[in-house]
Amino acid sequence: MILKRNTNFVGRILLLLAFAIAGCSPMGGTSTLPEDGPETVTKRFYELISAAKMEGGSTTASEAFKLVDTKLSNMNVNQFLEVIKRYPEKFVVEVGKTEIKGTQALVSISYKMPSSFGGEYTVREILPLNIDPVTNTWKVDFTGDTYGMQKDEAIAASKAEASPPSEPDKSTPPGAK
Repeated sequence: MILKRNTNFVGRILLLLAFAIAGCSPMGGTSTLPEDGPETVTKRFYELISAAKMEGGSTTASEAFKLVDTKLSNMNVNQFLEVIKRYPEKFVVEVGKTEIKGTQALVSISYKMPSSFGGEYTVREILPLNIDPVTNTWKVDFTGDTYGMQKDEAIAASKAEASPPSEPDKSTPPGAK
């Protein structure tokens, strides 16, 4: 009888400890951030794209695609290759500050683009990365679906901006000028 009570008591303590440890995890199951930081993944991603542009092969571009969060970006490798095919020659990205918010990182990037007026101009953007819980690695949200306004929010905002049809002016009969 005493042994049965002790077993129940110990079982409950172990269960509570398991819940406490799981609850303390900063990412709900992944106890540490990925080994390679979001800056490292971003640099590698764009280095692979740059190499693909200079070498003209799809092998390095396919390696870059492996760093894309395909679940969120809703893109296959052929679509990815078509997008980066339009990047300018010698495309180089500079990686700036990174802000990590839970399982998402926002990495500031900048790159130069040729101008139609001659010379070039600098583009500054934010590249979102998300932690893949299966591999515990940072993955690039190439289409930006997890950053800023979500698709549902954008649709709702556009519907709200659409003005209701205006009533016709009753002072002028239809067809009269």
